[in-house]
Amino acid sequence: MKRAWTLTALGATLAAMMAIGGCEWHPINGRGTGTALMLIGDQADYLQPNGRMPVAQDQAGPLIEATNAMITAARNNTTLVFYTRDEASPFQFVSNHERNDATPRLWGGSEIDPRLDAYAGPYFSKSRANAFCNDKLETWLDEQNIGRLVVGGAYANRAVEATVKSALRRKYKVTVISDAIAAGGADQRDAALNAMKDAGATVETSQQFIAELKPSDTLGLRGPLTGAWWLLRDK
Repeated sequence: MKRAWTLTALGATLAAMMAIGGCEWHPINGRGTGTALMLIGDQADYLQPNGRMPVAQDQAGPLIEATNAMITAARNNTTLVFYTRDEASPFQFVSNHERNDATPRLWGGSEIDPRLDAYAGPYFSKSRANAFCNDKLETWLDEQNIGRLVVGGAYANRAVEATVKSALRRKYKVTVISDAIAAGGADQRDAALNAMKDAGATVETSQQFIAELKPSDTLGLRGPLTGAWWLLRDK
């Protein structure tokens, strides 16, 4: 009886561990050869000076300029672009309070900053820092034959860093664009860049990425999203 209880407790512990870090237990598949531009959390509440949780404004302007330039270059070279967007549930009272009620679902602050080109590709919603907790994201990337992610976005030391490290564990090649990320201050941004580089990511500027772009061997999206930009919600 004691042994049976021990095995039951062990099983419960493992289940709890998987629930807590569930988005990190996904099996690793072989990766494709394509490149996609991944834009994380470029939302009004983060980038606008009057947002509920704004990044340092001396970083927001360069991020917007670099991101728009990369989107234009990606369009010209049929390179896929997609966005991830935080959508806080109104019932997550503690976490919402800690985030100053930033990016509530369906509120204006959760929308992509209007200064950015917001229509270059599909959106994937998320309720955690790591975008891969939305399991639809990895499925879609596999459908598009993506093996390399070029990443920019808001809160370099939170969502960007968590997502980049998760992508690396999933065996994607990752390039972080140094002038297309932002954080609460320069120290936080630079520490995140160093942490992502130490984890295995390459760091480039937006101009370096644009200069290396070549026309893609695919023509647009594959699969059921072709011809439509859908907001893909997480669970």
